[in-house]
Order: sequence, then C-alpha cells, then structure tokens
Amino acid sequence: GSRAPNLFPLVSCGTPATQDLYSVGCVAVGFIPNDLTFGWSTDTKENITKGVKVFPSVLTAGRYTASSHLSLPLSDGKTQQPFYCRATHPKGSHSIEVSNPGPNSVTSAITIHPPSREDFEGPYRNSSVLCQIRGPRQLPAAVRWLKNGVLLKDGVTTESSVADSKRAYITNSWATVTEAEWDAGTVFTCQVDEDVRNTSKALECGYDHGNNNEEITVQVVPPVFADIFKDKVAKLTCKVTNLPGVEGLVISWWKENGGKLDTKTLSQVLQPNGFFSVDGIATVYADEWDKGEIYTCKVSHPELLFPAEVKLQKTPSKSEGVGLGEASAAPSIYIFSPPSEQLTMQESATITCLVKGFNPPDLFVRWLRNGEPLPTGDYITMPPVAESQPAVSYFTYSSLTVSGEDWRAGNIFTCLVGHEQIPLQVAQKSVDKASAFLDGFTEAEEDDLNNLWATASTFIILFILSLFYSATVTLIKVP
Repeated sequence: GSRAPNLFPLVSCGTPATQDLYSVGCVAVGFIPNDLTFGWSTDTKENITKGVKVFPSVLTAGRYTASSHLSLPLSDGKTQQPFYCRATHPKGSHSIEVSNPGPNSVTSAITIHPPSREDFEGPYRNSSVLCQIRGPRQLPAAVRWLKNGVLLKDGVTTESSVADSKRAYITNSWATVTEAEWDAGTVFTCQVDEDVRNTSKALECGYDHGNNNEEITVQVVPPVFADIFKDKVAKLTCKVTNLPGVEGLVISWWKENGGKLDTKTLSQVLQPNGFFSVDGIATVYADEWDKGEIYTCKVSHPELLFPAEVKLQKTPSKSEGVGLGEASAAPSIYIFSPPSEQLTMQESATITCLVKGFNPPDLFVRWLRNGEPLPTGDYITMPPVAESQPAVSYFTYSSLTVSGEDWRAGNIFTCLVGHEQIPLQVAQKSVDKASAFLDGFTEAEEDDLNNLWATASTFIILFILSLFYSATVTLIKVP
C-alpha cells in the first residue's frame, strides 16, 4: 500500500572539492508511490531555488528512496543556516532542519568607530566608541571592552544581534568615553573571542613619529582612598611607560627594611605613541601605608643602562606630624534638589552634591537610590579643585540626572562621600521630592514671617511715636 516518506538530514563528512562551498542535503526513504517533490527554505520561510539539486528516486525492497542537495557560497550558507528541507508526498509531507556543523572558516568582521566630536559638546562632555560585529548568527560569543588594558564594567551597552537584508547578523556594542579621556589618548579596546580592535585619538589621527626616541619612564602611583576603604589594603602601582617591548622586563616592590613584596605584573598595554606600558602592583596593609612607611619600585629592562628605582610614601599632613604638609580637614556636604525650572518640563531631574573644605584631595562620591548603589555611568563627578592658592582645601561636585518620573515617584537619592578625615570615613546627605518640598515651604514660611515682623515693627514704632506726640501736646496745653 501507500506509505509516507521518512526524512533525514545529510551533511558532508568529507572534504569538499572546494573550500568555498557550503553543502547540506536531505534524504526521503520508504515511500510509495513514487510521487515526491523536494523544497528548500530559510528559517525566515523564504523559498530557495538556486543551488538545489534533486537526485532520481531508487526502488529498494519495494519502496522508494530519494535525496536532494543544496550548495551555496560558503559565506551565504554559514550566515543563513539553518535551512529546512521539505518533502511533499500524497500520503503526508515532512520538513526537517539541516545545518552544516563543520569548521567555520567564516570569521566575523569587526570594526571599531571613534566617538563623535559633536557629542562632546553636550552637558556631560561624553560620547561613545562603537564596536560593530558582522557575521554568522552563532557569533559573536561575548563582547569585552578594555580601557588602557583594564576591563570596563560600567558604561558598556551591547545590543542583541539583528539580521540585515543579506541575512548577516550585526551586533553593536558601545563604550562611553569622556572628552578628557579621549584627548588624553586613552586606548579603548573591543575584544570578541581572540580578536581585538583598538582605537584612541592618536590611533585615529596618526602617531607623532617624529618623537620615537622617548626614554623608558617609571612612575609610582599612590593608593586611591576608595580602594583602601573598600578592600582595607593599599594598592601600590609602579607604571613603566615607553617600552619598545616587554621581553626582559622585571618590576618589583620593596619595603624599606622589610624586604621584597609580592608584585603582580599586569599585561602590556598599547600606548597612543605606539610603545607599551606595564604596571606592577603590590598591596600592603592600610595602617602601614597610613603610618608613612617607605616603599621602593625597582625596574630592570634590557633598554635601561641601570635599574630604575622610585620611592613612594604617603604625604604627611599637619594633623599627622609637626608642621609637615598641609592641614587635613574633613569635607562639608551639601545636596541640592532639582531646580524648579527643570521639573516643570517633567522630563528629567538633576540632583547636585557639593563637597567642599576637604584636604587631602583624594575622596570618592557614590550615589544611591533608596539605599541601593547606582552605576557610576549614571552620574558625573568633577575632579577636586583647590579653593585657594596656595591650596589649603579643595572642593568638588557630583551631578546625578534621573528621569522626571523617577523623581516624582518619591525615591530617596543619597550622596555618599568617603574621605580619610571623616570620623567613620563616610558621610551622606539625602534628598527626595517630599524633603525638597518641605525645604522650599520652610524657606517661604520664614520669608513670610520676616516680612510680617518687619511690617508689625513699623506699626509698633509709629504707634509709640504717636503716643509720645500726644503726651507732649497735652503737657504743653496744661497751664
């Protein structure tokens, strides 16, 4: 009797005659009568006619077997798969998904695009570096961003892959860059699997090849208070720059009268001038750093005639020594609600935190919403600036912009400040819609009371003067 076919995928397990072809097939077995047609389509249900071949059916043991083959250019096949083979028969039709899992010789095309100068003219003076990946749907794996060789976790946005008209899949990923970072020559790296693309102002505008005789330099970078507060250890950084190569480079940290410290040498980073920089990191206890212990970074390299040594020590303040350094001081914190002119537009709300009167200048500012930390990309904090010359104290401000809806919802926004001279090392000020309203009401109420008292005072004085005048006239009239 009649019988519907069973359908199976076919994939070449040998080496094709040309490596530029993509090849898949399907076979229908066990059908009767010999009345079967094949059809091919993409996963978007688009029928395929080009590159399709149908082989004549073969009768075996009273039943028929037939097969069909699809050949396409390798790039088209890899970007469009999976395909669907459909067998139509009077006793029933079947469809099956077919892909070629063989080695993928089609690599993704990765391009990186520098930021737009027009974007730097905005209020936050920032823009974005775009990394675009074009390739098969299976790629890319994960997009990683690095800034001067350090993994970026904040300010990165990666969209889902989208198919274009040629059925290639495009993935866009952005990394936020400030105008200061771009002008300073910061190198941004987009990494997809083992493939990387770099961009910086110098890379886009060209190197200054007339300055290729730069000497290897060694700089020491003191710990950042934010790291000390978070990890309770002080990170010592020894930065070696203008390296023509890293072979033979040795970086080590030493504690005075304390021996060699465990030093971790980070991976090389490409500089805007075409040379390399490498950091050597060591950690010490925070109390040792605060006591003023002396640490030395020692660097040796084949290009250095003698090993370089640079010392690092915490700068003492007057509160820590006798007449040494600058007077230390804890910051004063002020938080300002969004201006009423901005709120009337009901689009966004900008909250400002002013921190002033502190020394040393190293501090950190974090923003929280209802007690939960906000991403650092949501706000901008200006570097500390001296309040006078010579520098005795410093000030900075941080600006957080949220949606108008977020502000009207009554969420509490907190400016958290960390500084070594604060008694508990952190202090905070908060504001929300209700407190901002009450502050405004209180100020208006005080103004009204002051005006009322001024008016009342005037009437009281005039009343006393009138009484004095009346008494004087009465005395004059008495004989």
